[in-house]
Amino acid sequence: MSAMRSQIKTAWDWLPVIVRAIVLGWVLLTIGSTVTFLPLFGNLKFHPEIPWAFPMTLIILALYWAYFSGWGPPAATRDARQKLARVSWPAARIWRAAIPAILSGIVALVALRLLLPSLMPVRAPSVSISLSSYPLPTVIGALLSIAAIAAVTEEIAFRGYMQKPLEDAYGIVPAVLIVGTMFWVAHLDHGITITHLPFQMSASIALGLLVYFTRALIPAMIAHSAGDILLQPAYFFHHPEFVWKALSARPVWEDVASTFPGETINNRTGNVAQAHFCWRSVSNSCNRRLGLGDRYTVHRVRLRQPAAGSPIKRTVTRRFHPPVSPLPWPALAAGGD
Repeated sequence: MSAMRSQIKTAWDWLPVIVRAIVLGWVLLTIGSTVTFLPLFGNLKFHPEIPWAFPMTLIILALYWAYFSGWGPPAATRDARQKLARVSWPAARIWRAAIPAILSGIVALVALRLLLPSLMPVRAPSVSISLSSYPLPTVIGALLSIAAIAAVTEEIAFRGYMQKPLEDAYGIVPAVLIVGTMFWVAHLDHGITITHLPFQMSASIALGLLVYFTRALIPAMIAHSAGDILLQPAYFFHHPEFVWKALSARPVWEDVASTFPGETINNRTGNVAQAHFCWRSVSNSCNRRLGLGDRYTVHRVRLRQPAAGSPIKRTVTRRFHPPVSPLPWPALAAGGD
């Protein structure tokens, strides 16, 4: 048995640090997100009129946090678990510096999340759990449970067991970039796409730097849970309305693109048309000044699309000029003098 353990440890140590860190973080995330959600699912099915999920979730999260922070057997891994979970309580001076950073970071990240759909085709958030039919105390307990689960399990997994070995091996910058990418990958089954990467990466980097400078996971857990609680009403109930409108908005440039679809008119065609009408206008103006004939001047060219999918209609407004008596060339030349 000891020989097998030795072989397993040798094989584990042989793996690159980046592989070991990602595997460790993923294992902890899987365990945490599976076990800690059991009370919530149970409460929604059995006696939903009693909000018993939140206290039970806190108990399971406390046991999860305690064990992976060094509590319990085996004693051989206790020090490693304490180090990876960054078991420490920040000093008062660190809290005084961290609290303003946490508040400003939450505001900036929430603003980024609301602004991003107007800049990129970000899919509107969707959740698989419907809470609208449950009593209010149960709904509040469920939302608090979800926020606590995400904060504790994801911070221990990503900013603890995954980021700490990467920091020690490669430095803080590569560490937060790798963890940020894995943080985005972990949310892909929640309706997240490539366009969510800027927000997921920004949030992960901010939390990773907060952990790095405070040398503890607790400030990041507080920031993580607070950010989730602020956005949860919009995710689950589409309220407040202005928040949901921002989250479900479409990029502003899509309206412009739909007005000038590529299959109907392209830039080159538009430029040629504009050049033609401009030249026609200039030439007709010269003709009138010189009295060389009855012409019209193109005054306005309008392109519009009555409805989505319909072809563009072009409206041309013309000004008609009555015949003008031609000026004799000698008089024109004398006027020029």
